[in-house]
Amino acid sequence: MANEFIVAIELGSSKMTGMAGRKNSDGSISVIAAVKEDAASCIRKGVVYNIDKTALCLTNIINNVVVGLILVPIVCTFSVSMGFPPEVLTEVAQVYVGVGGRSIHSVRNIIQKDLPSDTIVSQDLVNEIMDINRGVTYPDYEILDAITLEYKVDSQYQIDPVGIQSSHIEGNFLNILWRKSFYRSLNKCFDNAGIAIAEMYLSPLAMADAVLTETEKRSGCMLVDIGADTTTVSVYYRDILRHIAVIPLGSGNITKDIESLQMDEAEAERMKLKYGSA
Repeated sequence: MANEFIVAIELGSSKMTGMAGRKNSDGSISVIAAVKEDAASCIRKGVVYNIDKTALCLTNIINNVVVGLILVPIVCTFSVSMGFPPEVLTEVAQVYVGVGGRSIHSVRNIIQKDLPSDTIVSQDLVNEIMDINRGVTYPDYEILDAITLEYKVDSQYQIDPVGIQSSHIEGNFLNILWRKSFYRSLNKCFDNAGIAIAEMYLSPLAMADAVLTETEKRSGCMLVDIGADTTTVSVYYRDILRHIAVIPLGSGNITKDIESLQMDEAEAERMKLKYGSA
């Protein structure tokens, strides 16, 4: 399964989404199956609070994805007769997991290193500085991703300092953190569901890669993702993520405001979707 298909699951506050696709020769992905599960009863503001219900939703997603992989190829593009044995389509070995939510935020960090006179910066030295940054500890948090902003070589700022002569170097990093408790809860959910995690990635970064153009990232822009319980803000400049923040406010708050006009939740949600304009 892992050799043929890519399976990804994103955990949102209102729903969990599972997708399975196959990588094409040009690097694009053909989506073969997509399923959703209501997450309102187990995830709040992007953070798991009911482990058992989350594990059940994950199990349902995987089961439905497998059904999609069995049925859709036969009807559409792929079929067992084209060389895909039935067992390839009936199990998911591991999944990629997209995470976000209120527990995520960014922190800038600087790693400084004095060098002997006339030292030429090497790739090994740059890797060492990156490793030192990765090893920084934060109370109750751990580093989910570390983004290199730039290096200060003596008094000059450089994106790639390798080969430059210097006596002092500073690495400027943007560390994206999440709560350790969230990481433990998430892993427990997947363990209980019997699903192996191939890799965890930041949903806002994946969204930026899909939505923003290189010109927008280079010239500078802000990407705002309004979810059900949270709004994620990502700021790009000169091709690099400069800041990320999660605000505990989402479209669900608008529904609750409408509910305050003596209206039930379902009707308030329908009114919001019908007349809302942004």
